[in-house]
Amino acid sequence: MNFETGHNLHWDELPVYFMHIPKTGGIALGHWLRSAYGKGYFDLDLPQIVRFRGQNIQNFRCYHVWHHGQSMYDWLGRPDLAVITMLPDPIERVVSGFSQWQRMLVRNPPQVKASYRARMQGIPNQTIQNCLNEELLVDILSNEQVRFLGTRKHYAAFLSSVNQDSEVDDLLLPYNLPLTIHEHDLPLLQTNASAWIERMAVVGLTERYTESLLMFGDFLGVPVPATMPRANVNPQRTDATMRYRDNVPLKVIERLTELNRYDLELYSYAEEIFEQHWLRYQRRKTRTYSIAPHLRMPIHTTATIAKRQIKQRWPGLAVLLRRWKKQRKMGKISVRSS
Repeated sequence: MNFETGHNLHWDELPVYFMHIPKTGGIALGHWLRSAYGKGYFDLDLPQIVRFRGQNIQNFRCYHVWHHGQSMYDWLGRPDLAVITMLPDPIERVVSGFSQWQRMLVRNPPQVKASYRARMQGIPNQTIQNCLNEELLVDILSNEQVRFLGTRKHYAAFLSSVNQDSEVDDLLLPYNLPLTIHEHDLPLLQTNASAWIERMAVVGLTERYTESLLMFGDFLGVPVPATMPRANVNPQRTDATMRYRDNVPLKVIERLTELNRYDLELYSYAEEIFEQHWLRYQRRKTRTYSIAPHLRMPIHTTATIAKRQIKQRWPGLAVLLRRWKKQRKMGKISVRSS
């Protein structure tokens, strides 16, 4: 339905596949999408897929895809989903990502394989230059974006093997998914990645975060917050305008530039696509208006504030409520309707 003002009116939000690339501000975007889509939102990652085994996960309207590429999209079997993503400057991503891995390994997270943690135990005490010299974390420090967007993986085979003989280790990071193309064929990966972002509905850039968010909201018909909450931010980043590369020796930047040739070429192409999408947005704003999120998001915000206040003022009550919800979910508490 078209308004006289040119709005495309929908009750529900447009179905979307948010391809989350690491270090793009994607977690904050995920919080925003969750508040907009409510129960129609799903965190699409391997542990969640296995946890929902036997249930239909194809009926959600928003999939927040945690670092899986086109093969996951193909496996899901939802060609109606519009794909959106956000790409970061490759050098900024590498430096920030390295710092994140150091912090993560210090925490000794249970979602990472013990064998991998043991192999990487020295990383928190290393500089990025030492890791480059010793060729550690190569998949993190070089061309990670073309790997995410261009690699093809056999999800059906992996999930079938997990279903038949489920090993906890299989669902810990890093995942050992069977590949259908060679992971070191970087020219092919770049070609695949470029072809996919060209077909996406909206391509955003982390360095143009505000404009990207405006385009996402306009395309989906979802209200954009005046200030996006920050999430998973590097502690070193005290200012949103700060560049991580400014805190790294020039020789390291030069080496990272050499190592990330394919990511830099992909990012340059993404910048071209972004400018096309931004021009389209400026020429024809407010293409979509989805009613449901405009009703849902204020309620979600109010509920979030209320929960935060309860935790602060009555922490014991918050614990009791969580226990009650868990017991109710498990069927130990019956709730009678009046």
